[in-house]
Amino acid sequence: MKPHQLRIEAFGPYAEPVEIGFDALSQEGLFLIHGSTGAGKTFLLDALCFALYGEVSGDRSVKALKSDHAEPSAVPRVSLEFSSGGARYRVERSPAYTAPKTRGEGTTEKAPQAVLFRLVGDEWQPIASRTTEVTREVQGLVGLDAAQFRQVILLPQGKFAEVLRARAEEREALLKTLFDTVIYEQAGSWLEERAKTARIEVAEQNRTLEVLCHQAAHEWSPYALQPLEVPNDQEGLDLLVEQIAVVVGGTQDSLKQAGASLEVARNAMAAIEKTADRWDRRAAALSRLSELEAKQEAVIDFRQRLSRAEQAEALRPSVEAEQAARDALSSLEAGIKAELLRANRARDAAQALPASLVLLDLIAPPSLEELSEARNALAARRVELTGLASQAMEAAQARARATAAAGLASRAEERLTSSKAAIESRQQARQAAADAFTKACSARDQLNGLQRAAEEARDRARAVEAIAPAQQQENEATAAKTRADGRLSQAKAALNDHRRRHIAGMAARLAAGLESGAPCPVCGSANHPTPAQPSLDAVSDEAITAAESQLNAATKAAEQAAVGVQKSQGELAAVLEKAGGANLDKLTARTAALQARESLATAQALAETVAGLEQAINDHEQELQALQASLQSASTELAMQSRGAADENQRAQTLTADIASQLGEGVDPLQALKTFEPLEEALKALAGCCQAITTAMTRLEQASGRLARDMAGTEFADGLAVVAALREENVRQLWAQRIKAYETELIGLRELLASSDLAGLPVERPDTAAAQEAVITADAARTAAVERHSEARGAQAEIERVSSEHRSGAGELAARRERAQLLSAVADRCSGKAAPFISLQRWVLSAYLGDICRYANQRLELMTSGRYQLRLTDEGGRGGRQAGLGLRVLDAYTGEEREVSSLSGGETFQASLALALGVADTVEAHSGGVHLEALFIDEGFGTLDPDNLQLAMDELDRLREGGRMIGIISHVGALKERIRDGIEVLSSDQGSMVRVGMNALS
Repeated sequence: MKPHQLRIEAFGPYAEPVEIGFDALSQEGLFLIHGSTGAGKTFLLDALCFALYGEVSGDRSVKALKSDHAEPSAVPRVSLEFSSGGARYRVERSPAYTAPKTRGEGTTEKAPQAVLFRLVGDEWQPIASRTTEVTREVQGLVGLDAAQFRQVILLPQGKFAEVLRARAEEREALLKTLFDTVIYEQAGSWLEERAKTARIEVAEQNRTLEVLCHQAAHEWSPYALQPLEVPNDQEGLDLLVEQIAVVVGGTQDSLKQAGASLEVARNAMAAIEKTADRWDRRAAALSRLSELEAKQEAVIDFRQRLSRAEQAEALRPSVEAEQAARDALSSLEAGIKAELLRANRARDAAQALPASLVLLDLIAPPSLEELSEARNALAARRVELTGLASQAMEAAQARARATAAAGLASRAEERLTSSKAAIESRQQARQAAADAFTKACSARDQLNGLQRAAEEARDRARAVEAIAPAQQQENEATAAKTRADGRLSQAKAALNDHRRRHIAGMAARLAAGLESGAPCPVCGSANHPTPAQPSLDAVSDEAITAAESQLNAATKAAEQAAVGVQKSQGELAAVLEKAGGANLDKLTARTAALQARESLATAQALAETVAGLEQAINDHEQELQALQASLQSASTELAMQSRGAADENQRAQTLTADIASQLGEGVDPLQALKTFEPLEEALKALAGCCQAITTAMTRLEQASGRLARDMAGTEFADGLAVVAALREENVRQLWAQRIKAYETELIGLRELLASSDLAGLPVERPDTAAAQEAVITADAARTAAVERHSEARGAQAEIERVSSEHRSGAGELAARRERAQLLSAVADRCSGKAAPFISLQRWVLSAYLGDICRYANQRLELMTSGRYQLRLTDEGGRGGRQAGLGLRVLDAYTGEEREVSSLSGGETFQASLALALGVADTVEAHSGGVHLEALFIDEGFGTLDPDNLQLAMDELDRLREGGRMIGIISHVGALKERIRDGIEVLSSDQGSMVRVGMNALS
């Protein structure tokens, strides 16, 4: 990315438009930005960064970028033309700002805006027009985000030395923003998760094999003749399979004998029950026949009522039509009374009515002609009042303007008084700001030392405070592990108890699946007289599954508790190491940290006010000038507004007198118009009701004549008789169905009693109780045999299943154990838990940092005449979190490595500049073709002596020989002699301006 032209307007200290052409400055490759303190040199870099990303390079807020020197209506905007990838682009941005309203008084908040153009031929074509879209497009074109741009292209004042002096964890965070190494961090996490899963699978497989052996022993325990030991291998399980097979053969023989006895008893009971069923059917038929014969008279009555209802049904349309016409007329008669009352009320409430409407009689329904005349007269009166209402509104507007003018005159008088007092107060405030500015500058020079002392004291105090919580956490984790182990034992016992009760209820489960007429899956019989019932403590398959789930959950909880103990022990050891031991005085550490923090906070608070106080001094001077102008303006405004108020009051009085002459005193034409609307609606509704009543009376006469003609020749005397005989269709159908059902059932019963199937039966009903008792006894014996056989077969199937699963599971265990060992070794290596104790991501970041140091040392050796080189260190120690990301400096004069913090101010600037240039070179080399053609350095050269300044400038000369454009912000006078082209920033009470070119350095 290479900038070509920057335009600024109403932005920061620049009130007037400013235009900087970088193409002319880049001919020499190196240019200087200089000017007095606070003039706005760094703001040029802010404008460049804001144009590209909508952010500023320093600590300024993007919400306060509009120039205080610009007119209130001015629009702050920044425009930058740049080239990237062989194409030329222009980005335009405007920050959020407050502007005066275009109508009325007050202000409005303007939202930020951005547009990105591309030069196609001679025409700029827009390619993005929303702030987020523009930022995203710029990042793609430049190849860097805002943070990376400030690290490798804009080197802000006092910031680029942070890379050199940063702690390892801070340097790691910076490198992560510059180089995409997330995939290596994700790979390490993924491997750790896979290794953990593999270890859990091995442990679960071991527990599964143990559970299988316990399950087999539990299944065999009811049949063991002596105390049984749980088998611990496949050979023991195979022996149990052979033994249970012998038991199943014995229960099979017992079941066959019990089944034969039950079949004989059931055949005898079936013959007796068949005769008893015939006897019961004959008795029921005789009883029902007697009941039906007693209801014969009621059935005859229903036949007569059904016939009369069918005759009335033919007259239903005429009756309903006559009744509907009568109801409609009654409703309209009631409605017209309500409309008359409504019209009277509306007329009483109306004002300024014509005489014809006042005299209209509304006690009885008027004729349609009278209503029409009244409505026409009311419409004519409305036209007259409309004109008078417009005149009244004009008078009200005049009075409002007079009131507003009087208010403005009052405020102008108040402003006149307050401006005089404000001038005196502002003069005192300016002197106080000047005194505070001197103190704040002194505090700013002490910040670096106080910052380091506060951080060291804070870290030590936090570690001391964390010892007790870490010890408590370790105790809690140990207690949690004990509780989890207890719940695991309870879950195992509960599962074994559920399985025992599940086997005991096997017969009831088989009986639940029996279907009438279908053969039993055990004995093959199609009769199921007394199926076994479930016992109170029976256990379902779902309960077994739930118990197994609880066991699995308890197992996982126990494992997690064990991991928690290990984690808490590690955290306690880390805290003790950081605190320097367990026997430390918490109060002393806390007091030292508090004192260091208070000293730093006091200095920071004062230092942060430097720029504000400097700006405040300028603001005070500008405000004094503004107050003098406001004093003159208030005096003029007072005279103008007083005159305007008098004129408007006179016009309002003239218009009001004209209205009163036509309507009388106290009558508001607009209010009178509003009272017309209810009366107009009431008269319209009254006319409609009169018309509807005439129509309804005609319809009633027609319906009554039709009903009289239809009833001629019927047995009904009038319409009321027809209505009394009417029945709904469903009622008539129900009567007909009941009559038919009665006759059908009566014939059927008589035929049944005469059939041969019910002939020859005994007088008394046969006794079936003895036969049922015999069947129950035989069935109980057979059920017991089924249960014994089912239990034995269930145990056999379970033992065989367990044996088979144990055999296959033992083979899988070895493969899983080998895979878990391999995954754990790879995961430990990539996460830094195994030699050489550095994670995969930090290894990659260390390689990037190595490249940065290699590029940086090429320049640092030249700038320091071969004395210093930057070296990587294994900061963090064995297994440290930031191993491989430390920096030290090698001093060729002594041959020893030492901390970078030991460098002097000038040496620190040289090392920081070399490191910053190394970062830029490395990013350019590893960013997929990103070419960095520009570099801006803000201050720092004042810390160099003449010789070292010469060496630093020689290095910058080599950079521009490579085609890179370099801009330097500095107050160092020697740089003006060395650099011919530049930008001079000039400040004044009207805002800053710039001069570009060789004349700027004269």
